[in-house]
Formats: sequence, structure tokens, C-alpha cells
Amino acid sequence: MVSSGQHTPKIAVITRTKNRSILLRRAIESVEAQTYDNYIHVIVNDGGDKKAIEDLLAEYPTERRKVVHNKKTLGLTRALNMGIQAVSSEYIAMLDDDDSLHKDRLKDAVEYLDKHPNEVGVVNIMDKIIEEVDGDSIKELSRDRWHAEMQAVSLYKQCLDNYLSNGAFTYRRALYEELNGYDETLPAAEDWDFGVRTLLKYDIEILPTAHALYYYHHRPTQVGDSGNSVFAGIDSHRAALNRLQNKYLREDILSGNLGVGYIMNTLRYERELDAARDERADTRIVRLEGHMNFVGDKIRNDLLRNSTKSVVSGALKGIKSSFKHK
Repeated sequence: MVSSGQHTPKIAVITRTKNRSILLRRAIESVEAQTYDNYIHVIVNDGGDKKAIEDLLAEYPTERRKVVHNKKTLGLTRALNMGIQAVSSEYIAMLDDDDSLHKDRLKDAVEYLDKHPNEVGVVNIMDKIIEEVDGDSIKELSRDRWHAEMQAVSLYKQCLDNYLSNGAFTYRRALYEELNGYDETLPAAEDWDFGVRTLLKYDIEILPTAHALYYYHHRPTQVGDSGNSVFAGIDSHRAALNRLQNKYLREDILSGNLGVGYIMNTLRYERELDAARDERADTRIVRLEGHMNFVGDKIRNDLLRNSTKSVVSGALKGIKSSFKHK
């Protein structure tokens, strides 16, 4: 085993967690399964049950781990900065406690950055997994490629969607220091902002692998500690996105130039308009279908009534005719 006290590890894997032992176990096991071993896994317990964390970690003894316990919850962004600052390493990678790594995640990223010393970071391919937690078990429901359309990392597109998310981006510590870390005024979406600031200075390439190196687990129906922040904490996430858009737009206005703030707000506004138009179109379709069903039912009922009247009328005529012949 590589002891973090003996030398500086090549790469640090940072995991923030709070009261999600069943999910954290999976994350830990995916780190333990790595084919690259010169790493340090930093786990920041952000105000969660300390004993539960220690009991879990006792099942996976290793010298390649450092644990930071916060007595109270300081928030996702502060916890991330604390984890990175708790160790020294040449490269930095993130692993959210509810996600998992392909066994070659660290090896492939480190090899790429070692071979490209002029690049500050690299993006890896991710798969999105839809799942649900039921007691002590996790059930996978579906799996597909995250940002399957991505052929290159674009600053313009980063203004709308996050292509340098925590799970996708591995970078040099020098970049973290140059950008002064993650913006702690943001309660969420800190990685989106970090990605924008990175792309304002540098181009980032995609790690060329046919398979995903990171598994981004989603639980859209889950609430509480087991939920994703983008679902269970949707209000906080929306507030962070709004604060981020305002931040960049203010910078544009104060500088007298149209830049990232204008692009970011325009693209997201257009997306909201498109969504509203789609919703109105769906509503019109539902109303039209309802009207057509109503008309269809009315025609059908009218035909049945007319058919019944015709049968009854014919029968009465037959009866009258039979009496006449008698």
C-alpha cells in the first residue's frame, strides 16, 4: 500500500458525503477497485454521523485514505475545497458519494495528463444510470450515455450545460490554485462555474475511450438523504444557477461588453421559452385529443341511437303490417 505520509500521491480523489452510507459504500468500493494505486482518497463528512462513517471505513482499511469530519454542515462547495486543500497531489479528481468509477478511471486520466504536460485537464466519458434505493439495496432501472452528442468541449455550450462536471473533469492542482478554487458563494453548481472559468482560459480535450470511465447515478424519485441534489435539492440548485447567471451578467454589464453572462442568460432564456412553447403545444394536443374523443363518442352514441330507432321503427311497421293482413 502507498502511504500518504511517505510521499505526495499523484492524484487525489475527493468525495463529499453526509449520511448516505449505502451509496458511499459503492463509491469506496469503486475506488478500491482501481487499476492505478498512486492515489489518496479524501472523504469529507460534512456534518453527518461520524460513527456511521468510521464503522463503514473500518470495513475497508487502507493507507490511501484521509477522512475529514466537519462538526456541522458547511455545504457542498466548502466541503469540496476542504477536501482538496487537505492533501497535496499533482492531479485532482472528484467522486460524488452516490456515483462510481470504472476501474481504469484514474489510470487513464493520469496517463493522459502525464503525456500532455501542456494541458491543464481532461474530460472523460460518463454514463447516466437511473436507479432507486430500496432499504439496503440499489436497483438499476436504465443506463445511457451522458452528453452522448459531445464531440468537443465548447465554451459556448458550457454556458448552457455543464460538460466539465465533477465526475467528468480531472485536472492539475495548478489550475485549482490559478482559479482560486471553487466559489463558496454558490451552494451548488460550483463545478459548472469552475468549468466556465477554466474554458475562459484553456481548451480541454476529451479522453478518447470507447467506454465510460464514470457512472453518474440518478434517483429522480428519491427524496431525503438518498436523493440527488439536482432533484431532491432542486430549489437550492435553481437558486445557485440564478446566482451564477447574475454573476456573469453583472461582469458583462460592468465591463461594457457582451460576454459569457450575455451568452449564458440568452441561451437559458431561449431554452425556457422553448420548454414553455412545448408545454403549451402539449396542452393544445391534449385538449384537441379530448375534443376529438368527445366528438367521436357523440357520433358513436348518435349512430347507436339512430340504429336503435331504425330497428324499433322497422319492427313496429312489421307488426302493423301483419295485423292488416289478418
